[in-house]
Amino acid sequence: MIDLHCHILPGIDDGPESLRESIAMCRMAVADGISKVVCSPHHMVGKYDNNREKIIRSVRELQISIDSEHIPLTVCPGCEIRLDLNLVEKITSGDLMTVNDSGRYIILELPGEALPQNIEEIIFSLIFAGFIPIIAHPERNEAIRRTPEILSGLIQMGSLAQLTTSSLTGRFGRSIERFSIFLLEHNLVHMLVTDAHSSRWRRPLLSRGLKRLKEIVGEQTAMMMVEATPEKVLKGEDIDTKFPIPLEEKSPSRITSFLKRAFN
Repeated sequence: MIDLHCHILPGIDDGPESLRESIAMCRMAVADGISKVVCSPHHMVGKYDNNREKIIRSVRELQISIDSEHIPLTVCPGCEIRLDLNLVEKITSGDLMTVNDSGRYIILELPGEALPQNIEEIIFSLIFAGFIPIIAHPERNEAIRRTPEILSGLIQMGSLAQLTTSSLTGRFGRSIERFSIFLLEHNLVHMLVTDAHSSRWRRPLLSRGLKRLKEIVGEQTAMMMVEATPEKVLKGEDIDTKFPIPLEEKSPSRITSFLKRAFN
């Protein structure tokens, strides 16, 4: 399996504080059946300044340590980037990290409580520039939980979305578990990730979530979400996705309104 979202680099954000803890997480991931991990530290203006150069250096150092411990795990560079008005410029300049440095996919964290009114324009600008946003943990985003039609619109524009395994297994509560199932049932998430931060509380484990995933979407789709789709993301390749199942709407969707403004 491939974990596309894991805070496993030591001393770089709110993940492990020490190399020892990072190594413990690596051992745990391998024991759970994970062969590749995307190291995705936060980048958040004013809080976490994790630029591309810093992440590449940290990933290289961790891989050397893993190899010296004979742990059969490959770590790849990535970043969980907080929504920013200047993202296109920062990614194009090479300041911010795309997944596996492929120049194609980015892991995008949206503000939790309220989204900017021009969220569609920001996402459109990224896609128009050739970058595919992968929305991180939408099931835990309060704004999306209140208005899932927003996520559906972003997916229809060309974005992808990740689901955190702990959300699906109930660690974040029954409400988030139910919403996770709702997103799966409407084709609004495309990969299962750990979003791990520690070997003790938010751990790098996929297998329990995968078991639950198989019960909901079936064996073939579930395995695609932890193997084939993540592999294509690492390689920067196109991904075929199922069109979102329509949500009940009482008014024209935001994406429809945006496209009318953009192209009329």
